[in-house]
Amino acid sequence: MRPKPKQIILSAVIFLAVLGVALAVRLWPRTVPFDQCSDLYKQYADMEGIDATFIKNFKVNDTVFVDVTLLEATDSMGWTSLKKDFEVPNLPPDVQQFIDNGEDLIFVKVIPKSTTTDTILDLYSFNLIAISHLKRTLTVFHIKNKEELNAVRHYNYDKSTNQ
Repeated sequence: MRPKPKQIILSAVIFLAVLGVALAVRLWPRTVPFDQCSDLYKQYADMEGIDATFIKNFKVNDTVFVDVTLLEATDSMGWTSLKKDFEVPNLPPDVQQFIDNGEDLIFVKVIPKSTTTDTILDLYSFNLIAISHLKRTLTVFHIKNKEELNAVRHYNYDKSTNQ
């Protein structure tokens, strides 16, 4: 027995509706309310020459997810400002040559989570920052424990060496 044209059309409409909902869920932009973003994001969100992005629960590996603030210079003034604010040193000429040749070497350093001085500082009162001179970006990983610290270090090492 052959299916009726109405059944074929109904099946196609249902299939397309399910497919449309799945695509919408997958592609719908996910935004975090401003008050849930990092203080660092809030500081740079409206700064000219810098695009700031806050990513909640960025997947570092299969088991570790951390909040990340991405600061990307959109012009040379923005890059100069970021380098000054985060005390990014100028590179030696031999290292700069690699970057000029298109290699995206990722440099990692720690920065304090806040400007307040605590009497007891531990490793987790700092964030890990990954610096890309090629892309003129600073990626700040907001770490909370040793597992996150180690995972972020490995992630950035792999990103720098597996280009």
